Amino acid sequence: MKTIGMIGGTGWVSSVDYYREVNRAAARLRGGDFTAPCILWSLDFGELAARKEAGDQEQVYALFRDAALGLEAAGCGLLMLCANTPHLYANRLEKKLSVPLVHIARATAAEIRHRGMRRVGLLGTRITMEGVFYHEKLADAGIEALVPPAQDRELIDHTIFNELMREDFRPERRQRFLEIMDGLVTRGAEGIVLGCTEIPLLVRPEHTGHVLFNTLEIHARAAVSAALEIG
Repeated sequence: MKTIGMIGGTGWVSSVDYYREVNRAAARLRGGDFTAPCILWSLDFGELAARKEAGDQEQVYALFRDAALGLEAAGCGLLMLCANTPHLYANRLEKKLSVPLVHIARATAAEIRHRGMRRVGLLGTRITMEGVFYHEKLADAGIEALVPPAQDRELIDHTIFNELMREDFRPERRQRFLEIMDGLVTRGAEGIVLGCTEIPLLVRPEHTGHVLFNTLEIHARAAVSAALEIG
């Protein structure tokens, strides 16, 4: 099995679950006491946020680039960005690497297609919901992504960065997220993509009857399958 290079810390709360889910997937696929050989490079989110606040996107990208190249140099056979939003830089990183980068949106698109769906709702950071980098990967698989209205996108983004990434999970916020999901389903969404890896910590399948696509779990399974060269 190839060693998986994990770029985490964006934020650390879900990076903990990434480590857990990667090893759970490895145990299921390999059996017995086997787990996943992996190296976690945890970025300092405060430094990322400061560079982003300063408007220096190139310096933000540089942190991911240096981590990716460091993991490749350490012997990792494939890499994963342990969050949805950093995939904004995925295309650039892939050009720098000689090992595969397992893309979270490609893996999610494959799971959506496997479920026979063509239209989904997408929740995530504002960058993920509004940027082309995520939508284009879904569109490549013939999937349309619906996003909430602007006011709700602002609420979701604020909640992610100011509550969920700080382990602040509020019941009233969960209820509002569920209402937003209901609105997307009313507009024709067949399922809901939890396109931020902190959202599954707030909204779980038992909270709703809608089909939820937990991108963290999907991404972890895809990375382990790639490391085992399955499929």
